[in-house]
Amino acid sequence: MDSSIARTLGLAAITAVITVFVARADGGATVSEAGGRLAADSSTHSDSVVTVRWLNEPNVFALISAMNEKQIAAANAELSAWRSDTVRAIATGLLREHTELQHATDSVAASLRITPMASALNDSVLAGFQAQVDSINGNRGGALDRMYIRQAINGHRLMANYLDQLDELATSPAVHAWIESASARVGSQLTRLTGQQQAFAVADSVAADSLAQRSVRHKRQNQNQ
Repeated sequence: MDSSIARTLGLAAITAVITVFVARADGGATVSEAGGRLAADSSTHSDSVVTVRWLNEPNVFALISAMNEKQIAAANAELSAWRSDTVRAIATGLLREHTELQHATDSVAASLRITPMASALNDSVLAGFQAQVDSINGNRGGALDRMYIRQAINGHRLMANYLDQLDELATSPAVHAWIESASARVGSQLTRLTGQQQAFAVADSVAADSLAQRSVRHKRQNQNQ
């Protein structure tokens, strides 16, 4: 690699470029990092999900922290221009819970003397979360509320999927227990978000029915005149 490019990209980016090159040399099916630290499988069941393998526990903690940061960013986007008090309360709760989850993640890592270390896979995983945050930004009021709920559901489903995968990589019982606890919390958040989405669907149905009935009455009035 050209030295000027290396200086521009930095070490982390250099690693990512090298891993992509290796993947292409192998036919594009796998992205891998020297030493077997990580892999992304292109045969994953969802376009939004990267299959994670071969991550060590410092990589696992770094990835969980990064996902928390994206959930916090999405909540902050909602709280910048909300309309619905109910959705505002949900976003406020998720902001608090993911902040607490991050503090707990740091605490568990410290107690186990694990220093989180991002792998080259982080960028691939977080791209899906960032796309959801980007889709929220720029909306305001009711449109923002609905977009936030929709994207928060997608984001928490993604996080739940990754936590399931990361749980399989845990070698320490303490890390395994911690990931299961985090997964349970994310599952509870997803239930809350899905409930609000269903409430929006009911409200939309009622509004549509009301408009339809109003249109029928207006049409009858015109026919009777």
